Amino acid sequence: MTMTVPYDILITGATLLTMEASQPFIPAGGIAIKDGLIADVGPAEKFTPRQARITIEANNQIVMPGLVNAHTHAAMTLFRGFTDDIPLEPWLNKVWQLEMRFATPENVRKGSRLAFIEMIRAGVTTAADMYWHAEATTQAALEVGLRLVNGVGIIDTVGNEGRQNKEEPTRRFIETYLNHPTVHPCVQVHSTYTVTTDSLRLADRLAQEYHLPLITHASETRTEVQTLLNRTGKTPIGYLDALGMLHPGTVLVHCVHLQEGEVELLARKGVAVIHCPESNLKLGSGIAPVPALLKNGVVLGLGTDGAASNNDLDLWGEMRTAALLHKGVTEDPTALTALEALHMATLGGAKALGLDTLIGSLEVGKRADVITISLDSIHLTPRYDIASLLVYAAKGGDVRNVIIDGKLVLHEGKLLTVDEEQAKEEVRQIAVEIAAFSPDDTTRFI
Repeated sequence: MTMTVPYDILITGATLLTMEASQPFIPAGGIAIKDGLIADVGPAEKFTPRQARITIEANNQIVMPGLVNAHTHAAMTLFRGFTDDIPLEPWLNKVWQLEMRFATPENVRKGSRLAFIEMIRAGVTTAADMYWHAEATTQAALEVGLRLVNGVGIIDTVGNEGRQNKEEPTRRFIETYLNHPTVHPCVQVHSTYTVTTDSLRLADRLAQEYHLPLITHASETRTEVQTLLNRTGKTPIGYLDALGMLHPGTVLVHCVHLQEGEVELLARKGVAVIHCPESNLKLGSGIAPVPALLKNGVVLGLGTDGAASNNDLDLWGEMRTAALLHKGVTEDPTALTALEALHMATLGGAKALGLDTLIGSLEVGKRADVITISLDSIHLTPRYDIASLLVYAAKGGDVRNVIIDGKLVLHEGKLLTVDEEQAKEEVRQIAVEIAAFSPDDTTRFI
């Protein structure tokens, strides 16, 4: 007689950080996974008599929802460290020349695969990507096992791809993945200063037709804001508002240079904002008014941006930077708490991307995107407050297990889906060609 196994995966003996309001912490708990879903969450003793196909004894570990990298350009791992220590606009001019030459579909797939391995190793289970060749990036995510929010990027100022009509490929991508379990289509447009009004209207129309997130960069630098003021008489936020594009489902990335009244406007319109503090700092773009956004109830997610402007994809570092940065600039140690930073990196990011009914917290019925963090490291000894420990002391290398959509992707530090050494070597080979390339400083796209 064959005994029925109740669960696919059972994690026991851990401290649970659920990010669920009614019971955020379970000191000694367990979580059961079945058919890609979280089947049960609770005290460890309730799981003792049950069996699972895979059991993870997570003593001295924290179990929590997978992290959500709510904004990145994954294949920019290809250009990590190539052009640093310059402002955004000249940086973009150099990067766009690199992309026109090297961002082929195959290179994008390889660069994205490297990025997704890096993210998974640091506990990211969902990423929202914006880049050329969305299908190539998507295939990389499927290979590695990452949950992906993605769409055809609409941009009108760079290269031949940018000048092509985007409606048909955007629709095709959306309809291909509309009901996919781990690929979630969105509509995305690069920014107000790199596209026409017609492209902006097209993006908004498609997003509303398919009930999808509309993602765009906005108010990242003073130069961008001034460019729009000179061109239209409005700031990027004001311009989007005039076009009727600020509404629930709109996701604005950066929002560093918001003008008077714009924080309240975003809150009133139900717009979500993605904070990318390390990229903003490295490019000298400035510091987003995150405490004000929080105070006004704006939904906030956290992103790394691309590896060419960060230069890593570790959301733990991003959480720590965010929490410390806003304490420093406001001279208020309560400006962004550890728990608020964790919320931005999990449930906040999920909500911003329209996925909070699926992921972002450890709740029965949600998709099983779960990670465990080992507390064995010397920098995690001793422990008192779990949220504080994770945000101010944990590192990506402390992640031990990663489960995405109920599938074990990283087990005790070993990646189970693709050959990591091969992925690194493929990008190293591309980098030889990139290193020999000299962008023309006189070329201007913006």
